[in-house]
Amino acid sequence: MKVQRLLLATFAVGLAASLAACTGSSGNPYSPPGGSHTFKHMYISSNNTSGLIYVYNLPVTSSSTPSATVTVGANPRELFVDSSGRLFVPLNGVTTVRVYNLPLTATSTPAFNLTTSQAAPESVAQDAAGNIYVADINPVGYIDIYDGPVNGAASPSTTISNNGVGASGLEYPYGIAIAPNGDLYASDSSDVNQFTPPFTASSVPSASAVPNDDNYGLRIDSNNRVFVANASGDGHVSVYTQPFTNSSLPAFNLNVSASAILGLAFDGSGNLWVVVAGGAVWEINSPITSSSTATQILTGISSGYGIVFGP
Repeated sequence: MKVQRLLLATFAVGLAASLAACTGSSGNPYSPPGGSHTFKHMYISSNNTSGLIYVYNLPVTSSSTPSATVTVGANPRELFVDSSGRLFVPLNGVTTVRVYNLPLTATSTPAFNLTTSQAAPESVAQDAAGNIYVADINPVGYIDIYDGPVNGAASPSTTISNNGVGASGLEYPYGIAIAPNGDLYASDSSDVNQFTPPFTASSVPSASAVPNDDNYGLRIDSNNRVFVANASGDGHVSVYTQPFTNSSLPAFNLNVSASAILGLAFDGSGNLWVVVAGGAVWEINSPITSSSTATQILTGISSGYGIVFGP
């Protein structure tokens, strides 16, 4: 797997233009990289044995109900939409990430599956070269890397497997995302790690900040700020600015609710959407600052966990 800096620089310029042209919402301003979709739906995973994805038409309001419900397999976790407009659904408990063409309907079936090295895939990311990354939390932390473009069933070509806490490696990487410069961020259960390419099986963090316990979903916004969901029960999202170093602390925290926060997604306007334990979805409007407040939009989503926007 080779990620060229020149390609990444070109990607950053092209991506800004594609975002400006988007209508609706996207899962993250830097994912999918290079995407030029028209975003029409919000997708939320239900992390239980029923294994459902709820599909909502945009715009989403307090009166919205799912336009479709899709059975994908037990315990779907953090969701991701790639540059080809496909939905990646990691299934915790098996070595499988299901990949669906979008939009989802009640009768959708996977286009193909990715096989992971471990049996608890948690989250997915993509870099500018089309390589796919899957974080796995069982028995400890791993990140599988699939050479891009990924267009069919595949197994990882490389697995970052240098397990440990903080600078020693990975513990439980619940959330991952790729920054515009190719750096990989992972929200371990007890720290937030930054990895610098090129990646190998023995890669260790180039920086590791230890501000929180129970870090879950992770996203990067258009200003290269790192947003990390906290599931410790006090309901906040930590926001880190650049440069990210071993001594980094959150620039500020966004207080959302009294429940654990699990999933995060940015829409095409830069608004942050948050899934909290108990099945509520909140929105924080852009521009996001230390004084931003959250508004509850949806309630009653059974075992709500991951969230993303896409075609």
